[in-house]
Amino acid sequence: MKTLNGTQEGMIAALDVGSAKISCLIAEVDADGHMRVRGVGNRACLGGVSSGAVIDMDATEKAIRASVDQAEKMAGATISDVFLSFSGGEPTSTVIEVQVDVDGHAVSQSDIDRAIAKAREQVDAEEDEILHAFPAAFAVDGNFGVKAPTGMYGKKLSVALHVITASNGPLQNLQTCVRRAHLNVAGVVLTPFASGLATLVADEAKMGAACIDIGAGTTSISIFAQGALVHAEVLPIGGAQITEQVARSLLTPFEHAERLKTFNGAAAVDAADERLEIEVPQVGEGGDDAIVRQPRSALTGVIQKELELLFSTIGKRLDASGFSGVAGRRVVLTGGVAQTEGIRDLASRVLGRQVRIGKPEMIDGLPAAAQAPTFAGAVGLLLYGARRPVTETMKKKQEKTAVPTRGAFGRFSRWVRDNF
Repeated sequence: MKTLNGTQEGMIAALDVGSAKISCLIAEVDADGHMRVRGVGNRACLGGVSSGAVIDMDATEKAIRASVDQAEKMAGATISDVFLSFSGGEPTSTVIEVQVDVDGHAVSQSDIDRAIAKAREQVDAEEDEILHAFPAAFAVDGNFGVKAPTGMYGKKLSVALHVITASNGPLQNLQTCVRRAHLNVAGVVLTPFASGLATLVADEAKMGAACIDIGAGTTSISIFAQGALVHAEVLPIGGAQITEQVARSLLTPFEHAERLKTFNGAAAVDAADERLEIEVPQVGEGGDDAIVRQPRSALTGVIQKELELLFSTIGKRLDASGFSGVAGRRVVLTGGVAQTEGIRDLASRVLGRQVRIGKPEMIDGLPAAAQAPTFAGAVGLLLYGARRPVTETMKKKQEKTAVPTRGAFGRFSRWVRDNF
């Protein structure tokens, strides 16, 4: 059978594995590249994945099967290959800059290939897996910002290669769960990359913006400039930590803490919260003591404190990335926690940046329920599979090679800082 980007002909399937749920999208792509969603699956995966890493392979496999089965029934088709999201393994984002001589002649594709090959030789993956490696920017005679250097004249061609690596063990565990569900992995995409593809509009990605995807177990950060991903990382914290603090503070079971957070919570304490009362089931109590009434401020106060801490951490990570100037003008907030009432204003205040809530790009056939921020990663996987951006997934190198120098990175980061 002919294939389309590693999938069955005309079909693309996305499998987004999170700490709270596993989502599957199946889309049909015609000869003109038009995509239409045919099937959607969504299943809880409680206890199977934590902070992006598989902790129960049986539970994860079961949730994968259920999500895919639901999507297949809706699509009326059976899939064998999926594009898989990954947010574990402590991913590392590195930019490597190299130069090659072109001796004054017009830059050719062979010169570009030579520069990329030279950059690849400097990757030190050790025991990690290389998820992505693609050009973040080109320069001719030191002038970055060149989108297509082919045909340009100069003496030196530079390429800034963005390489993303992650620990091999957690990735292998996730892929094993997928294979046990009788599926092949057509490609692995780091979650922050997929979320950014789904939620950033073209002008944002070109001008420079950060996408923050806050899920149940992880918070993903991606920064784009000139339409390319220049930085990505994953923090092992998310909405589950907020739920845990609600449970501890209000002395309520975790299940009820999640419901209170979802249906009664908000990102900031409102003046009316002292007057509004909520019913809080008490852990271990029975009879008349099973439920107590507390002001809503007891709940929203905990949520606000935890979100302020989270956004403070995100702000520090943006500054530490070296690309804070890029992200300084626009932050797009997505993921399940992004649906919290009042979170946009809180994030803007703590981060000191303009913030908007990002929903995934609209695709024909995408049900209303899947147009929410919780499906940003899944939609991004479909877009990745359909568009196949200029990227190259590399197998880990067996031999140890040289580590890129900070000086090379500095030239590229200075250009980004000065131009965004």
